[in-house]
Amino acid sequence: MVNPDGEGVPDELDRIADDADVIRDGWQRTVEDTRAMAADREDAGYETLVVFSQDTSPVAPDAEGAEHWGLTYLVDNDTAETVEDARERAEFDETAVYQAGAGPTTFIVTECLDHDEEFVVFVAGAFRKREAGGLVRAATERGEMHTHFRTLDGTVIASVEHDDVSAFFPDPQEYYSYGGQFTADTGVPDDDDE
Repeated sequence: MVNPDGEGVPDELDRIADDADVIRDGWQRTVEDTRAMAADREDAGYETLVVFSQDTSPVAPDAEGAEHWGLTYLVDNDTAETVEDARERAEFDETAVYQAGAGPTTFIVTECLDHDEEFVVFVAGAFRKREAGGLVRAATERGEMHTHFRTLDGTVIASVEHDDVSAFFPDPQEYYSYGGQFTADTGVPDDDDE
């Protein structure tokens, strides 16, 4: 119900400010949780590399200009060298994904483990759910997911393939609804099926 005099009804600027606070708080929790997980792995004898993405993009295979699809994480040049070195020495045989949602934003931490080397890479990022529908659909249909690290010029410097899509997108409908792509199976046959 709209209040015609505007009292008690937040205006658009208030909503934007509230969203910014929620996103800032969600990112701060993600950073803290990532550091805590890395410390736990270090206590267990693992070497760790923690990467905080400067920008995270969900890229679908059919996106314009997409050579690599999956979640792409922007890293600075100093971090890029470290990530390249880590990818060259490690065969990541296990992936764990931790995530939390704050309204239209997903905060995600991907843990890539090489148990033989006792080495773990954590990458943390955040992306808008409305931008992920195409990626979610492609990953679900293909049964695979990819993590890519890229530099500012768009060069992908390291990639990891994952076979557990549900770890990344446990509820695909959540992403489709933000993108306006409702695809729930209602059990009602299409006209073509009759």
